[in-house]
Amino acid sequence: MLTVTTEALENCEVLMTVEVDEKRTDRLLQNAARRISRQVRIPGFRPGKAPYNVIVRRMGEEVVRNEALEDLSQSVFKEALEQAELEPYAQASLEDVTWDPLVMKARVPTAPVVELGDYGAMRLEVEPVEVSDEEVNETLEDLRREQAVWNPVERPAQLGDQVTMSVKEQAEDQVLAEEENVEYELTEVDEGSPGADLTTPLIGLSAGEEKEFSVSYPEDADPRYAGKEVTVSVEMHSVKEIELYPLDDDFAQSVGDFDTLEQLKENLREDIHQRKQRDADNELGQQALEQLIEDADRVDWPLVLEDEEIDQALDEQDRRLQQSGLNLENYLTIQKKTRDELREEFRPSVQERLRRSLVLGKFVELEGLSVEGHEITNQIDRMSLMAGEQGTEMRDALATPDGVRYVANDLITSKATERLVQIVKGEAEAEEETEAEEIETGIEMEAEAAAEVEIEADEEEIETEKEKETEEVEEIEAEIEAEIEIETDEEAETEAEADTETVASG
Repeated sequence: MLTVTTEALENCEVLMTVEVDEKRTDRLLQNAARRISRQVRIPGFRPGKAPYNVIVRRMGEEVVRNEALEDLSQSVFKEALEQAELEPYAQASLEDVTWDPLVMKARVPTAPVVELGDYGAMRLEVEPVEVSDEEVNETLEDLRREQAVWNPVERPAQLGDQVTMSVKEQAEDQVLAEEENVEYELTEVDEGSPGADLTTPLIGLSAGEEKEFSVSYPEDADPRYAGKEVTVSVEMHSVKEIELYPLDDDFAQSVGDFDTLEQLKENLREDIHQRKQRDADNELGQQALEQLIEDADRVDWPLVLEDEEIDQALDEQDRRLQQSGLNLENYLTIQKKTRDELREEFRPSVQERLRRSLVLGKFVELEGLSVEGHEITNQIDRMSLMAGEQGTEMRDALATPDGVRYVANDLITSKATERLVQIVKGEAEAEEETEAEEIETGIEMEAEAAAEVEIEADEEEIETEKEKETEEVEEIEAEIEAEIEIETDEEAETEAEADTETVASG
């Protein structure tokens, strides 16, 4: 017999205390001694046949008790979980075991608990999306440049030109890059823009000329260049200037199914509006998610889940380091940190990620959101198509179990964000009211249809009754007519007989 009690702890853990009765304890110890006697040769006894007392004297009571812990942590523990109606979220840990009486204490991790606030009443301020004439004109100018033609010129390069050249880059006698026929547009460089200024050194060069100059790259540049002084050698092959088409109806007709330039502008305006609306909704969705997390009444999870997430974060860090020729151990040595110190550095970000994931998962559950298989397939197709030449590699990567989970998670997150946007805009209530009205209208239409069917059935029944009555009347009339005919025939026969008798008597 087992006596099981539980005590709720912090971080989704339960301390389960199991007391085993004397009879069950003796059986556990007897079984443990029997296993020992099969494994250890006891002089004078066949394997598995040595008495319990002999084994205890020879091996010691502590050895037998430790062997009994195997049954205690398996069959007894499982039975105790069922009796306490506990479902471990992860492997439990043995806290303590005492004997006489036998009492076992174990920490049992339980599933995360998420209780959301009244998110249906959540509202956020929404700024209307507007598109200015300047934005339309800028987009129109970009489109105009896309359709432009580059014509070779016999003059030095100037701002706005496109040059074709051979380039060699090296730092500290190490060649970083060497390419032929590199096309580069000489655009104006802002003072505060990141990256190196390659435009200024090229201005003034003509086709056939060569030049060598130095460029300093910032620390946040490509790892090959970050923080380095790079020597650049160029040989100019050609200089081209741009020829832009005039903005008129002919231009509009050349870029799409438009008759006039105004139609093209209106189409660009609508495209810009849709893009800005998507961006605004995405930003609003992120704000709504942060509000949803902040308003949650409770978000708890077991520490074992947190530690698993930290392990994964460390593994990801190790993979990134290996791409640059290092590994996690090298990194720890360079940073003069221990693995435990790095784990604690990762903990806050992991906790934030877990909280976000659990809240989002609960929201998805409450809203009944899901992703179908065909949606995942279609998304993989779109992502592979967008990858261009890398499409096949992209498809192969996304077709793996991890890839499918990534796509599914991305899709469900998008659906959740869209739903949150509807809620904070107040559109969800309107949608629910519309659905309720549609359901009510459907019920009314079904009722009306049923009533019409019933009326038609009643009319058919009445018509059938009338037909039956008519048939009955006709049958009665036929019977009467038949009786009249019979009576008439009988009268005729009687008159004929009388006439016959009269003639005979005469």
